[in-house]
Amino acid sequence: MTVTLRQYRPGDEEGMIACVRDEYGDTYFKRGFYEPAYIKQESDNGHIIFMVAQTKAGEIAGMLILKNFRPKENMCEIASQIFRKKYRGYGLAMPFFEYAMEILLKGSYSAAYCLPVLFHDVTQRLLYRLGLRATGFIMNVFNMENVTHSYHNGKNTKHSQGIQIRAVDKQDAGTVYIPYEHQAFAAKVYNSLGVKYCIAQESGDSLSELPPQSIISFLQNEIQESLEINMHMVGKDLADRLKGLHNEYPLKGAQTSNVFLNCSDKNAVWAYYVLEEAGYFFTGLKPLCGKNEYMVLHNPGEVEIYFEDYVVSSEFAKLLNYIRKAYENRRKMDEKKEYTT
Repeated sequence: MTVTLRQYRPGDEEGMIACVRDEYGDTYFKRGFYEPAYIKQESDNGHIIFMVAQTKAGEIAGMLILKNFRPKENMCEIASQIFRKKYRGYGLAMPFFEYAMEILLKGSYSAAYCLPVLFHDVTQRLLYRLGLRATGFIMNVFNMENVTHSYHNGKNTKHSQGIQIRAVDKQDAGTVYIPYEHQAFAAKVYNSLGVKYCIAQESGDSLSELPPQSIISFLQNEIQESLEINMHMVGKDLADRLKGLHNEYPLKGAQTSNVFLNCSDKNAVWAYYVLEEAGYFFTGLKPLCGKNEYMVLHNPGEVEIYFEDYVVSSEFAKLLNYIRKAYENRRKMDEKKEYTT
């Protein structure tokens, strides 16, 4: 089969939407991708570069996007590679990714970034060939009661994502503040990315040096019952702020929470233990995506995680085994708390 890989043009919208509907029906979490006006608007304002694979007959066989996050962050995300089912099996995925990477590398981005699904490992393996490396996971983001696709989820009721990074313009992560127990993990990640870094040996966690207020932003996805908390600067009020968010969005039923903790902040180690006390566990790093580096932590609430049912590459499998141990340690801590109370 011969296809043309090219950037989006007005008039491609219905073919792109057909790709999304073929795989996800009406359940794709990027709701704007069902709206032709949204696609055109996001393309016009430069937030998203849409790309299509078009057959000789003129049909859109697949789509792919590059998304930038400026001015908040400076990475470029490779995302939403979706092929119509009848065009699968022709080996289109890799050349499509290569085409996207050519475009990405012409931009002034700090890093290439991807959040591959964990219900198949195709994206994980192909992007590894293009230099992206596994750095962690964002756990239990999407409620599978509200998302359908053609793959299997196993026993997991919420869908998790991997984090893959390739350094582009940012070649120095600077000094990062990582808890002692995860410093070896962090060193392996930064070494795999081929960048300069320094892991601080002093935690800098004295309460007297903490600013009075934390700088935090958050986003609750009501449909997916998923809370994302970004901790940009740690302050003395961190525990109270966290408690307030948990009161507003109780971790009951399918509700889960992910934290991105700025580990360029010298008080990150102190904050890590505050989060651990609140039921969070370490799930990896989000490096090189902007001015600051970030640790990722997760609180599953009442949601059970079945690690054996994730489909991951050999590279991601090593990280997943590490994260699983952190999860099991968190459960032991919870059981100990229940026993003592």
